[in-house]
Formats: sequence, structure tokens, C-alpha cells
Amino acid sequence: MTSATIAMAALTLLVAGCSGSDKAASMPDGGETSSADASQSAGAAKPTDSPKLLPPAPEVGECHKLTFSDVGLFSNQAKEVSCGGTHTASTFMVETLPERIAFEGVDIQNAAVQTSAAETCKAAFPAFIGGDAPMRALARLTATYFLPKQRDFDLGARWVRCDVIALQSQQALGPLPSKVKGLLDDQDALDEVGLCSTAEPGVEVSTLVMCTQPHEFRALAAVRLGDNDAAYPGVVRAEDTGQQCEELVSEELGVEGGFTYGWTFPSAADWTAGQRIGYCWNKTTD
Repeated sequence: MTSATIAMAALTLLVAGCSGSDKAASMPDGGETSSADASQSAGAAKPTDSPKLLPPAPEVGECHKLTFSDVGLFSNQAKEVSCGGTHTASTFMVETLPERIAFEGVDIQNAAVQTSAAETCKAAFPAFIGGDAPMRALARLTATYFLPKQRDFDLGARWVRCDVIALQSQQALGPLPSKVKGLLDDQDALDEVGLCSTAEPGVEVSTLVMCTQPHEFRALAAVRLGDNDAAYPGVVRAEDTGQQCEELVSEELGVEGGFTYGWTFPSAADWTAGQRIGYCWNKTTD
């Protein structure tokens, strides 16, 4: 198996990104639709209008049954479901946005608001989900966030809701267990939420999936190629880094040989987008 680059943005960066344009890409009914609509709903109340009450803020521990397209919304008011039943999102933090960023007259699509929300959830995710950095890099788990609807934001709601989700496949969320806090403290969790590929990773026909889905390859080791401020190492150096994969895969499998392994690493474009992880893969018999 030859070296190849592989897009891993959904694994290494917060889902939906930080900009309003990313979240505005898909907006089914029930979400914020446009800044024009938001501005109309943000108009001052007429003197004869009755006071508007804010809906209750979300709470930590709530579960929801979201779709992949829901992740692209600025706001989400999906009905809470039982965490003991089928659900695809679990709220692990509800935080108040800083007053210097979230104040009266600001649009929820504002870049500073979006960045603050994203960074708040991203920073809290590792301690909640557990495991070390390589373990988290090998999991199809990540965080996403939601803000109040614009009309509620204008009335004083300033929270950000942080949800953990599982990326079952390219455009589908997977079911979560009833308890997700500390999930990656258990190595065996990767048997379900680990990173797998439907074909040789990096080739056009391959798709990244959770390991509960049919697959031909599984990522067994994650290797960091540089710090956040490091320059791109270049293809040759990145390829050379993958020479350690045979030993790493051997250690994970507990065998000396008889397996097929491979290595994928970020392209220059991936590196610019913030990706720093390369993956050692093993061809499975699943």
C-alpha cells in the first residue's frame, strides 16, 4: 500500500467550523435561515406587544436525535429524547458567551460569536470524552455547537450548547451510548467509534466510517507530524515518518508479521487547515 494523503477535517477540527458561511450552507426548516430574516426578527417590540418570554436554556446531559444536516445550523431546538434510546447527540456543556462578544445588536452569525462558541466547545471536549490525544485522534467522535435562535439572542439568551456527536460515515451521524462521559478512557471503545475505511485509505473510492460499519482498513495508530505553529514538513519527510507504522501496527496487533499496513498523512492544504495527524492503517479481515 503506497503513501497517500487523506482529508481528516471532520476528525481534527470542530464540526461546522467557526464561520457563519459554513453553517449557512444547509438550512432545513427550524434553523436560522438568513441574516435578513434574523434582522427582521430582531426589530424592537411595539409598545402594545406583550412581553416575550425566553425558552429555557439547554441543560447538560440532554440527548437529541440529530441528522448530519442539523450540524450545519446555527441553532437547534430539536425535541429532547431519552439518552437510553436511539440518539445521535449528547449535550456535554452549556456555557455563557463573553459579554465583550455577545451583546445586544450582534448577529449570531457574527464571526467573533461563532469563533467563541466553537473554541469554547473544542476546549472542553477532551476532558469530557477522555482518552489521550492519540486515542481521540483515532475516534470518530467530535464536538459541535449551537446558539440560541436570533430572536432569543436579541431577548438576552447568550448561551452556547456543546454536543458530542459520532460521525458514522461521510454524511451521517451514528448512535451514541447512553453514557458518553469518559468514553475514550476505555480502549475497547474504538471497536465501535474508531476510525475505519471502506477501501484503501486515500484512494478515490474509499470512505471514512465508524468501525461498526463495513470496512477493509482500520486506523491503529495516530502520529502527530508537528506542532500547530510548525511549517509543513513536505511530502518526502511525511512519507519517511510513516516508516514507523510497521512497528506500531505490529505492537497493536501483538504479532510479528503477516499483516498489511499503510500510512496516510496531511497534504499541504490539509496542513494549512490545521491538520497535523498521520495514520497507520491495518488491512482487516472484517
